[in-house]
Amino acid sequence: MTPEQIAASYDQIAANWLDRSSYGFAAINRAITFVKNKGTALDAGCGTGRCFELLMRHGFRIDGIDLSSAMITFARRYPFAQLVHADICAWQLPQLYDLIVAWDSIWHVPLNCQEAVLMKLCQGLSSNGVILFSMGGTDQQGEKQDSVMGPPMYHATLGIPKILQLLANASCICRHLEYDQYPESHLYLIAQKSENNSRTSIEEIREIRLRPIEHRDLPGIFTMQLDPESNQMAVTNPRTKEEFYAHWTNLLADSDLKSLAIISGESLIGVISSFPMEGRDHIGYWIDRAYWGKGIASKALHLLIREVTRRPLVATVATSNIASIRVLLKNGFILEEVYFSPASERYPECEVANYVLR
Repeated sequence: MTPEQIAASYDQIAANWLDRSSYGFAAINRAITFVKNKGTALDAGCGTGRCFELLMRHGFRIDGIDLSSAMITFARRYPFAQLVHADICAWQLPQLYDLIVAWDSIWHVPLNCQEAVLMKLCQGLSSNGVILFSMGGTDQQGEKQDSVMGPPMYHATLGIPKILQLLANASCICRHLEYDQYPESHLYLIAQKSENNSRTSIEEIREIRLRPIEHRDLPGIFTMQLDPESNQMAVTNPRTKEEFYAHWTNLLADSDLKSLAIISGESLIGVISSFPMEGRDHIGYWIDRAYWGKGIASKALHLLIREVTRRPLVATVATSNIASIRVLLKNGFILEEVYFSPASERYPECEVANYVLR
């Protein structure tokens, strides 16, 4: 079965997960005992948001992702969670997480994609971050399809030896492994990311400064805006070389705009700007993907709003861009409105939100 077919099956039975069952909560509580920093948690395969209140009671901010549109619709009952309707095989994590929960979800990922997905999740952990996931507790990899829950459903597992090797390769240490439904082969595993020296990231943030963009910066900015994952995150279409240089020539000639380079050391790592649009001042930024997850966007925006004293400032962001929403909230922006934006030459159609700093 394809991920889309699995999502369609879950769409049919999504209401079955509205009973607020505590299934899996003991394992989540056990995983949380290993968490050192209760910052942001990702519920991968969040379903109807059944685990959100538990995570919130432990003090986590919550992101959730699910491929079933019906599940996500039910999960929107929890306004404190940031939700994404997407296939985790293609989705790029917007930040590092202190806890990742994937209860009875990763085993629905196609077998040929599971290794990449699990590695992506492990790499998405912060230093000392914890991942909890359930799997088929077999020694060998395997896959099957059945209709035990009603609609057709697919399950697969990489097998315990391969999973343990994958965790080691991702610098994660197995903290707990349990057959929680023995003699059934349902198993859950808790692993923790090895503590890394984060001094480099801290120093990079401290060194961040802004300066006016110069013509010599444009080739680097052009390359940044071509990155596919960055465009997927921002929900944008990259500009052609001709479009890009025409656009930036106009920007640099406009005295009403403040276009600034984000500098770390002597390196250009992004751009941030303030510009008038429809009678209000707007802001926007773009960070080189190599520098994501280090707090650089938050620091750059903090520096910009100290320079640009006019209020209100408006930021328009795709609602799927959780990382940028967190940057805005951290800097005091509040949600003003959510609406559907039709496709244009620069932007695909999507749901967007306006956030305002007053």
